[in-house]
Amino acid sequence: MLGYSGYTEHSDYYIAPHDTWESAFEFLKQLACESGDDEFCIGELHKGAMLKLKQVEWYKWNEDKGEWVEYDHR
Repeated sequence: MLGYSGYTEHSDYYIAPHDTWESAFEFLKQLACESGDDEFCIGELHKGAMLKLKQVEWYKWNEDKGEWVEYDHR
């Protein structure tokens, strides 16, 4: 595993790998807010023939709660 990464709703690329899930999560929250997105995903970044996120979790801004909440993206 290279670290933790993810992308915001309208992003075309993964963020650079972070050593901890918490660090990547905080960065993705900030990036989503600054880009006007209301959802992002985070997961473990693995390198094979291509970079791949595993154990992916999706988060969406919940206006009523005023926080990011995990949801099923399927």
